[in-house]
Amino acid sequence: MAVKEKKTVTTSALEESKPRNKQEARRLWMLIFGDILVFLIFSVIGRQSHGEDTGLTAVLKVVWTALPFAISWFAIAPFMGAFRRELMTEPRQMARKTGFAWLAAWPIGVILHFVFEQHLPTVVSAITFGLVTLISNTVLLFIWRIPFAMTNHTKDLQARLAPRKK
Repeated sequence: MAVKEKKTVTTSALEESKPRNKQEARRLWMLIFGDILVFLIFSVIGRQSHGEDTGLTAVLKVVWTALPFAISWFAIAPFMGAFRRELMTEPRQMARKTGFAWLAAWPIGVILHFVFEQHLPTVVSAITFGLVTLISNTVLLFIWRIPFAMTNHTKDLQARLAPRKK
């Protein structure tokens, strides 16, 4: 008796993130750059709220503060599908994937933050800092990523509707 082999096509989140053309490559790099800016903005806001230096002389300190969160985001988010091609033009899917990816990356970022700072937090400060980090970065990522997808959606729609030159 012959056994039929079932062929399933699976594509990883990383494969679905690879750009197929220059426009997709540009969008991916813009998304990455914007995500980096989000973590730097979070760092500046956090440092200012604690009365820490954020001026030009503190650039390395700002980067150092942002680094644990960026590391966790870029280590986890691609595998969670937060950089998939189809997200670049789909605001709802972008929001959903971004939220789940940050929820997965967030605890690692908080742990790395305390490791980078060589600081053992109290339970209360860990919970407080963790929740502020979770909520703040979720909001900042949404503020950046959802309009990014909306803009790309609009551009693609306009390009499809525009009369073609012969």
